[in-house]
Amino acid sequence: MKIDPLFLEKYINTTRSKVVDYFALITAEKFLRKKFKESKKSFPFIKNISRSEKYQKIIERIKNFKIDNELNDQSNKSKDSASLVKEIISSNSYKTIISQINKFKNKKVIQKKSKKINKKLTLKKEVVRTGNFQNLISQINEFRFIFRSSLKLKKKNFIRNLVSKYKINTQLFNELKKYQFFNKDSLGKQKNNKKYDQKIGVIFYSDHNLIFLSLNIDINNRIKINGVTEIPIPGNVIGDSLVEDTNELANIVLDSINLLDLNSAPILVVLSSSFFTIHTFKASDLKQISESDRKVQSKSPYLPVNTLVDFLRMSDAQISNGFVRTTYSKKDFIKGWTDTLEMIDLPIIGLVPAAPLIFDALTKKTVEEKTVLIDIESTVTTLLIGGALSELNSYKLPFGSSLYLSNNPKNSAMNYFDRASNSIKVIMNDNNEKAPLNIFVMGSGLDNLINSEFDLPKGFKNIAELKLSDFSYSPKTMQLHELISNSIDSRIYSLASILTLCV
Repeated sequence: MKIDPLFLEKYINTTRSKVVDYFALITAEKFLRKKFKESKKSFPFIKNISRSEKYQKIIERIKNFKIDNELNDQSNKSKDSASLVKEIISSNSYKTIISQINKFKNKKVIQKKSKKINKKLTLKKEVVRTGNFQNLISQINEFRFIFRSSLKLKKKNFIRNLVSKYKINTQLFNELKKYQFFNKDSLGKQKNNKKYDQKIGVIFYSDHNLIFLSLNIDINNRIKINGVTEIPIPGNVIGDSLVEDTNELANIVLDSINLLDLNSAPILVVLSSSFFTIHTFKASDLKQISESDRKVQSKSPYLPVNTLVDFLRMSDAQISNGFVRTTYSKKDFIKGWTDTLEMIDLPIIGLVPAAPLIFDALTKKTVEEKTVLIDIESTVTTLLIGGALSELNSYKLPFGSSLYLSNNPKNSAMNYFDRASNSIKVIMNDNNEKAPLNIFVMGSGLDNLINSEFDLPKGFKNIAELKLSDFSYSPKTMQLHELISNSIDSRIYSLASILTLCV
């Protein structure tokens, strides 16, 4: 007679006895018989148990046990059932079965865990032994050596050094992405570990003002700004196009560095876009990529002896119709800054213009053929027009935010953007180019034009809307936050984005 599970469940619920134990016995019997068929060595005791008279007697009593009578008459509880349960529980065979089941389960769990551990150890050994892993370690060591040996800025090759270091960093990052052999737990701990944070100082010069930022950047390029100070710079220290007094400039910079506790932090120097001119050539149009090339010299706004040029290929060097971007700057002006930085004698990340790095980041976010970016300053507006990995040219518009400041901020800002829009249309029409749907805006002048009464007009978009960087800026929580401007929010966002793109 087979026991119906439904009747058994009703019986357990009504009698509330320990009959569940003999149900466990039946389950154990089936379990052990199945395992015994698979591997007799695992359960040699089953023979003795199955052959014992006591075991057979228990099984027969279970099979012949009448559940119907117990369910029909709950008031007359059978003594046979109680004695049967008691006999089952006290049976050595029952106890042996249960103990063997527990041992078997524990053994299986341990075997599974040991197999997983062995697999992990084997994987790590294989990764460490591979030539790719060893090659990656050698690249990391080489990168560290190059970085440490070039911390101090060299006057003659300061821009080229920056570009070469940036390429090494990019190459290393791409190599690291190929070898994701770290588990998620270790990466999670690493992300939240403050020992991987790097303290960095950022110096930004524009409109005769120096802005100093003290910040921390973590392994995921998340930035936390800890302190800000803004200092006006008189004309006898930095003129319109020349550093007049490097000693005084070095003293001002050192005072701010000490104030923000940046004495041992690497420094990134960002100069306003108006100190640079950008032009792009087809590689096939140049006889040589050099400052001495006549076509290169013809696009410089400065005399050849006072011109510093940085070259950047926008495509593969083997492609003859690729583009070469040239960035022109005044050699005397750059020399004044490099002399100042040598006096400071701190590790230098680089000296870079503000707008080009932002422009390259924008071209990765937009899908239009042409991208337009304007960098608004107090007396001049720098206009950048170009595309991704193609031509990029800069233009100087002879007006800035200061010309449009009045008692009516809303009308003043609207007049500025109307004039800027018309200037962009004229330049692009002359080049047979179509204006994009949005013109991107950045710069110190943007802080002066935007306020609670005025938002950007249609067709203009603040670069902050694209979220090029992940940073936190909370002036109320900073111990040091001293400004002479009403707002520097736009400049903070620009500097955070530039730093993210440089490191």
